[in-house]
Amino acid sequence: MKRLKINNTIIIIIIFTLLLSACEDVVDVDINDEDIDLISVEAYINTKENDNIYVKLEKTLPVNTADQNPAINNAIVEISDNESNPNKVFLEETENSGIYKLPQNITYEAIPGRTYQLTITTEDNVVITAQDYLQKGENLDSTKINLSARGNYDFLAVFINSQETPGKGHYYKWDIFINGELLNQSENMSFVNDELVDGNYVYDFEIYTDFGDPNDETDRNLFMGDTIYVEQLSISRNAYECYMGMVNQAFAGGPFSVPPANLVSNLTASDGKRVLGIFSARDVSVGNTIVIDSTNFTPLVSSLKFLE
Repeated sequence: MKRLKINNTIIIIIIFTLLLSACEDVVDVDINDEDIDLISVEAYINTKENDNIYVKLEKTLPVNTADQNPAINNAIVEISDNESNPNKVFLEETENSGIYKLPQNITYEAIPGRTYQLTITTEDNVVITAQDYLQKGENLDSTKINLSARGNYDFLAVFINSQETPGKGHYYKWDIFINGELLNQSENMSFVNDELVDGNYVYDFEIYTDFGDPNDETDRNLFMGDTIYVEQLSISRNAYECYMGMVNQAFAGGPFSVPPANLVSNLTASDGKRVLGIFSARDVSVGNTIVIDSTNFTPLVSSLKFLE
């Protein structure tokens, strides 16, 4: 198999202006007055052994309202698969937060190759449904932290190494955790498709650069002594297109620009209203853990090479 330089063989989208909220991928987007009182859903299922289902329900407010979107309480939330005898589980709300998770001491195995359905029934008897296919992903082989060539080696960066699954039509996202907390505060969203790297091994691919002022600790995220690990998510085309919509939404808005199209969603409601958000099924591979020390503050010595 020919090894290709990742800089020439992969498309990466890195967003530094999205305002992320909660613990996952929801972003603040422009909503006009026609979009008030809609239901917003942030939902996923993944292949972790525990606490692997998350559903957050909210109502949208007018754009000139500073208040936080109100939670939707007391909904009936069900997850099931597409087996002939479906495996079902009902979620429980956490302290009137609008966040629904597996009941205590209950596990639900998410299996790649299956399609999962989310069914939500609100107190107003609105039924919201969505389906997503759980695509098997490759293992994340290794994670590295070194100085980035971007910015003349002034900034730390996170790199990954991983095989790409042969056969086009695979999509990936990387979540970075710093001291156990997801990096989600308008810093970075990194996701790709496999169009130009199909079936190849991906070497030393830079998924995040800490472009903060090296002399201002409040402007940076990576510090000596921090513990870092990365989760590689195999996501569906639905999720990928939703993230692409976030890109278009974030960078649209010039005085003469066309209003951005609605974000892609796989959610539908029985009352015919639009539902904001997405339900995503993900295969997760967790990389090695790194504690940042003096050895990380050197340029990366890459193993990239061409093989005939």
